Formats: sequence, structure tokens, C-alpha cells
Amino acid sequence: MRILCRYALRLTLRPWEMEESDVSVLRAEGFSDRDIVDANQVVSYFNYVNRVADGLGVELERRWPAAGRVGRTYLLRNHSRKGKTPRDHDAATRESS
Repeated sequence: MRILCRYALRLTLRPWEMEESDVSVLRAEGFSDRDIVDANQVVSYFNYVNRVADGLGVELERRWPAAGRVGRTYLLRNHSRKGKTPRDHDAATRESS
């Protein structure tokens, strides 16, 4: 299961780096092509919905706990830009243009 989570994390954070070897590793662990497609679709759907919501500034309903309604940050462990979040980087890029 850990290998599937690693696949999902890579697909979420660095989809442009996905390679055939990412799928081959899953197959070697016993996942069928159907399992891989299902996982890919679920991960991709949630990424899509979250990006749409974030892009439109959608906020969670008041019935959600306040701690769950705070803005999200997406740190890329061991890949962050000098400790900054991708949002910080994007904001700095926009300011310098």
C-alpha cells in the first residue's frame, strides 16, 4: 500500500515527472492495470476538484470545524524552495513580473 501512496503523492505534487516506471513498480507489487487506472482516476479527480475550489476561493461550510477551514499550503518535502510553500513562490513570481 505504501507504494500506491507514493504513486498518489507523486501524481499530486509532481505530475509532469510521471514515467512508465511509476506504473511498472505498481505492477511489480501486484496491482492490476485496472487497480492502477482506478487509483489514478481517484487521485486525479480529487486533485482537479481541489484546484477548482482553490482557484475560485471556495471555502468550506461553517459546519466544518474552524481548524479545517484554514487555508492550505502544499509543502514539497525535501523539495521546497528555501522553506517556502509553492504559494509563496507563485506570489513572489507574480510580484516580480
